[in-house]
Amino acid sequence: MIPNLMLPRYFKWFGLLLVIAGFGYSAVYRHSLDDVAFIGGLWIQTAILAGLLMIAGAKEKTEDEMIRHIRLTSLQWSVFLMILLRLGFKTVAFLTREVSWLPHIQINGLLMIYLVLFYYQLYVKDYLASINKPHEA
Repeated sequence: MIPNLMLPRYFKWFGLLLVIAGFGYSAVYRHSLDDVAFIGGLWIQTAILAGLLMIAGAKEKTEDEMIRHIRLTSLQWSVFLMILLRLGFKTVAFLTREVSWLPHIQINGLLMIYLVLFYYQLYVKDYLASINKPHEA
């Protein structure tokens, strides 16, 4: 038997609340999130990361082999895209000799890319295919 470490479905909503609260608090937070003199930045980053992990790790209503396959391909593509983005930003920073181009994409970016790809494949892709399918008379 293959071990399957998934959280119950209600963690998706709890994670969404943590992400919204983290981004909301970061909008009004006056200090840098990476400033070690203030603990608020750590709390914001921890809330967002924990929320994204809860959303990514929560079960779907029907957790079958197709959804596991979609999870795997979404994770693979998000890792590939994250690597390409980081290499692209580092290349532009090297070519322009501008430090501001250095990648600031962290693990949160990887999780967000994964979630976008996963939910796109799970819900949006089939919906768009059904819209564009010619109607039979």
